[in-house]
Amino acid sequence: MDLPRMDLANAGRTLKENAELMAAGAVAGWRGAWVSETNGNEAIAMATAVAAGMPSGRVGSAIVPVQTRNPLLLAMAAASIDQVSPEGFVLGLGVSTPIIVEDWHAGEWGDSPLGLTREAVELCRAFLAGERVTREEGRWHYRRAQLSTPPKRHVPIYIAALNDRMLQLAGEIADGVVLNFVSMADVVHAREQIEQGAARSGRTLDDFELMVFFRATVTSNYEEVKRRYQSELFTYLMAPVYQDMFAREGYRDDCLRAGELWRDKRRDEALETVPEKLIRDRALIGEPGAIAERLAAYTEVGMDSAMVFPVAVPERDFALDTRRTIDAMAPPVLTKI
Repeated sequence: MDLPRMDLANAGRTLKENAELMAAGAVAGWRGAWVSETNGNEAIAMATAVAAGMPSGRVGSAIVPVQTRNPLLLAMAAASIDQVSPEGFVLGLGVSTPIIVEDWHAGEWGDSPLGLTREAVELCRAFLAGERVTREEGRWHYRRAQLSTPPKRHVPIYIAALNDRMLQLAGEIADGVVLNFVSMADVVHAREQIEQGAARSGRTLDDFELMVFFRATVTSNYEEVKRRYQSELFTYLMAPVYQDMFAREGYRDDCLRAGELWRDKRRDEALETVPEKLIRDRALIGEPGAIAERLAAYTEVGMDSAMVFPVAVPERDFALDTRRTIDAMAPPVLTKI
């Protein structure tokens, strides 16, 4: 059974807890650690803490919004973290939401997520290469700006993508893509779009990494985590861009029904509307053997690596139960199943 590369994501609630769990994961056989941010732990501080404590493995961001930091600052952060990460840093970028960018971070979301992402990737790549940049067009204007200490290693740039145009852009200009809450059919679709983008730019995908972000719980009882997963998936059912993705597999009516119930303040009914199959097709819930089989199936349809967020069973000790899933899903364990 061929399993993908296995990396961990945001395992802890605090910087210290996250660094400890990620380090334990590296010892157990996980090959990397990824961080993200909204309005809690800051990604660069967290990535640095994780990188400094890991005995092996890469560190990456999945994702940092392109609207909350300018490209020179992103390049500075990537080059700095790369100095302490055992096996290098991966700069994962993406567009966020208007609520997060404008309401929470007092920034400007922008009119063209696609153009903004292209501009951010191009500028970050130029700065990481040590180039001096003067630019008067676009979102970010620079005058003889330069990174004084470029990284000694190549820093790959990945894009978080969902719709077809962003997937094609990833194939055109990025080193990898991060997919979120996707089924195996979604991976097939994404690979096709990425290949179109790559063909348009005349490049191969030999070194391109298609990474899927999974939530995962090792358990024999789905009911003990059902509400936890319903609550998280519900927020995605309300987002139009995710509704379009879910609609490809027939879930449009479920999305609309859930929204109606929520607006009518029938909150429990709204959560119950989230189909179990939708959850199970996009998360890793079960015993280690079943999870290993699903990961192998994802690999067969085009996934290169899995980024796994271990979800603790509610009402259990968070750190202990998170560590239980980390240990149970450690690549050496799954490989032997």
